[in-house]
Amino acid sequence: MFLFALIRKKYIKGNFITILYLFILMLFLLNACTMLPSSNHSSLYGSIQTYSMPAGASIYLDGSDTGYTSPKILNNIYPGSYLVTFKLEGYLNSNNFVQVYPDQTTQLNVYLTPNPYLPSPETKYLFKIEVEPESLVLSTDEVRHIDSITAYYSDGTNETISANQCTLYSTKPSVAIVTPSGQITALSEGQTNIWVEYTQSNITKRDSILVSVYGSAQDPGNLVSINVLPETMSLDIGESKPISSITAYYDSGTTQPINPNLCQFSVNNSFISINNSGVITGNSSGTSIVTVSYTEGSIAKSDTLSVTVSEVVANKPTYRALSIGVGDYIYYGPEGDLLAPPYDVNKMAEIYGDCRFGSVKTTFQKIDALKDQQATKTNILNKIQTTFFGTDYNDVSYFYFSGHGVLQNNSSYLCPADFNGTINSAISVDELEAALSAIPGIKVVFIDTCHSGGFIGKSVFGNDEDYNNDYLTIFNDTIINVFASKPLSKDLLTSDEYQVLTSSHWYEVSYEIHPDSGDPFGVFTQGLYEGSSLSNNTPADLNQDDRIALQEAYNFISQWVASIRINQNVQVHPLNSSFVIFEY
Repeated sequence: MFLFALIRKKYIKGNFITILYLFILMLFLLNACTMLPSSNHSSLYGSIQTYSMPAGASIYLDGSDTGYTSPKILNNIYPGSYLVTFKLEGYLNSNNFVQVYPDQTTQLNVYLTPNPYLPSPETKYLFKIEVEPESLVLSTDEVRHIDSITAYYSDGTNETISANQCTLYSTKPSVAIVTPSGQITALSEGQTNIWVEYTQSNITKRDSILVSVYGSAQDPGNLVSINVLPETMSLDIGESKPISSITAYYDSGTTQPINPNLCQFSVNNSFISINNSGVITGNSSGTSIVTVSYTEGSIAKSDTLSVTVSEVVANKPTYRALSIGVGDYIYYGPEGDLLAPPYDVNKMAEIYGDCRFGSVKTTFQKIDALKDQQATKTNILNKIQTTFFGTDYNDVSYFYFSGHGVLQNNSSYLCPADFNGTINSAISVDELEAALSAIPGIKVVFIDTCHSGGFIGKSVFGNDEDYNNDYLTIFNDTIINVFASKPLSKDLLTSDEYQVLTSSHWYEVSYEIHPDSGDPFGVFTQGLYEGSSLSNNTPADLNQDDRIALQEAYNFISQWVASIRINQNVQVHPLNSSFVIFEY
């Protein structure tokens, strides 16, 4: 049980906000371009002239596809405020509020932002290079040239490139050197790798030539033994590696490198295969012994190396998290502020820090946060890009928001620290989804936001409970519906692209609690923390498998909130999800 000094709804009360609301309302009446929707429509129509750069973006009006692409003039529109969205493959969605006036054409010019996470479908990039020959056997002072260098690209094309376009170097210049034009000169006995590196559009690929250099022809004596390196080798299935070196030892005390093409190779099973140049390829999981034999005259010697082949381990996911907690609002006084969000961000960081995913115990690569007045609209949207930069389809990204929320014209908005009462200073759920949808992979979204009308008028939370219930229903349903409407990720067909928990359902508001001792907390976030943190022994993990699925978290939070007698329910998408959001 908790002893509460104060249980507070996440909305603002008091004469200050009433006065502020009336002041903002007067501004809206004086200047219709401040974008609050108008419920009174003239009998005359207006138009919207749309332009986008680049052109050809699909145009949506209040969430519905018009069937048109930009540039286009939208005619016969009733006066009022509208949300116009541009969508174009390879670019982030652009959401724009416009005001339509009778017998007037509103101009809308938008520059679309390229998707920062994924390359354009038309972009081809350097995939690999191949150098010929793969190996060379030279005598001292002998000179050879690189035969060819071929660049291969992601779109299946290839081209021949010159040595002068590449960086060339020898790992042992005392054995052989290479010039920028690709001329290789043997200097002394031994082996070296001539490396060729080619860079295009900040992508660098490389390949090498194994060069074996022998001395002048003279009798070294009788062959005593050979030595093969490495002694052991590890491969993934499908991976290939060459034998590094084969060295002959003679009774005269001299040594000499052996060209692999002069040797015979045998393998004791089918886990690997080896070609005449000593290149070994993994075929299936297991351990093989390669026997290398070399004969001079009537003397034959051999050596062995052990090769272990393993299953290819899929790229392990990278986990990143961004938490936003806005309690201290720039343009509102203490009555408009919340106390819990910054503390709730700390609790989320603790949960993330506890996590160890998979058999290799992967931790979060990045745990970022913005608190209070750091969390302006611009900073939040920019931080989403920087936190999740470099994300792959195999990765999992976590976004958490705690603070105020408002509803206008049946659209939901989250309130950043610089929210000033106008729609364009808030973050619509559509804007948030547009930013998150550009991130490949699965997104786990937690929203602990007030579901009040504190920023649009005290009357919303007056005695009119029916209006209040309708308001909260639309707000909560809008959040879930936006994320639920997203299709399954093409590369993750077994789970939804979004895994979402929000703090309340239907007619309830969300609460934060100020206990007599300890830090303030949001009820939803505290329930998540109570069930999912190691410090509380993760009771949400009912089956004790050290994993907490989305549905397990939902069940625990719902029961925990009910146990402290708070009338606040949790929403979840998708229902009955087995996706693991936390693992230890």
